[in-house]
Amino acid sequence: MRFSGRTSRTVTAAALTLVATAPALAQSMLNYGGISVAQCIPFANFQPVSFTDPPKLNFSIAGDSAIHTVTMDTGSVGVAMSATNIPNYETLKTAPGARPGTQFLSSSKILWVGTWVPMTVTLYDRVQKPVATSEVFILGVEKSGRCDSYQTDQQICPDLPAPAKPVLYMGVGFGQEADFQPQGTPDKNVLLNLRSVNGQPIANGTLNSGYIIGRQGIQVGLTADNTAGFRFAKLVPYAQYPGDWMMPSGCISVNPEVNRDANGPICTPANILVDTGIPQSYMTLPPTIRFDTVQQPDASEPNKSVGVLAPGTSVAVNIPDAASPIAVDSFIVGAGSPNEPQQVIPWSTDKRPPFINTGRHFLRQYQFLYDAKQGYVGMKDQPNPCGEQ
Repeated sequence: MRFSGRTSRTVTAAALTLVATAPALAQSMLNYGGISVAQCIPFANFQPVSFTDPPKLNFSIAGDSAIHTVTMDTGSVGVAMSATNIPNYETLKTAPGARPGTQFLSSSKILWVGTWVPMTVTLYDRVQKPVATSEVFILGVEKSGRCDSYQTDQQICPDLPAPAKPVLYMGVGFGQEADFQPQGTPDKNVLLNLRSVNGQPIANGTLNSGYIIGRQGIQVGLTADNTAGFRFAKLVPYAQYPGDWMMPSGCISVNPEVNRDANGPICTPANILVDTGIPQSYMTLPPTIRFDTVQQPDASEPNKSVGVLAPGTSVAVNIPDAASPIAVDSFIVGAGSPNEPQQVIPWSTDKRPPFINTGRHFLRQYQFLYDAKQGYVGMKDQPNPCGEQ
């Protein structure tokens, strides 16, 4: 499901303490010895120009023959569905591990309330051939409605109604618990809890959990072969949530000919989210960084006017830093480069740490690797062969 906007995500995710990411590392620093399981899952929606729209995956759940097509969102974690569309839901609510749960959409202020229930999820390729299964907890949504106060007190608003329309949502990101997603832990991520590929069970010790996002598909399972040529940066463990990792860090440079100090152009350290769910970018910068804005309709809420970076503004995002980057996402606003977001919505404040949500156009330039087992992100120039025609 695509959020109506991500301004709140810019604020709340930026509230995380900035963490230092290690310098770029070679593949030889990681251990993929004995690992053999990898599977390509083509996106359901082939796009002549990749990431014009959000990528989508085909999936089904146990007990239901219907195949659903859903946005694959890296800015959140977990599968959510209307409880009425989950077979044997009332029985599943009493299964071991099932527990009450919520999912809060911080931009639209919509709160989903229900129960996390155990589920086998089957993933399909573009022609709806099953390619992998996963065992996760999914949220059966029983109540849904606007709950503005949840963002401040984390209390469920009374008298929320049943969903007015079917709920269908899949988040596959990491490190998002601080964005009002404390239940968005790795056990909810379908891409990190695989049990079989191509009809064959996964033997112990043969899978390194993680994924590689290409232009037209996503590879699950990391091996020496499919990670070859990537440049890596170490992530920091998420202390409050064992098994998860913090977002990657980097630095943002805006108008370096203006924003300089005695050492040269300023590159402001920041947390970084590469978000497949949105075409625009959001950034939070300190007031000392100067830039101009113009008013435009918000790409996610066209009836809302927002300030965006003015044409001609120079932007560069370095991961993990400017000294030894594994990726440099640079563009001039309005120049029309493929990796330029649809718009860049800045927020100038010293009340929140710097942050950038790059949006999905970043992925037109770089493959994005997430190693959930060893705790790394990796970058490599596109394309990846998965899903390409």
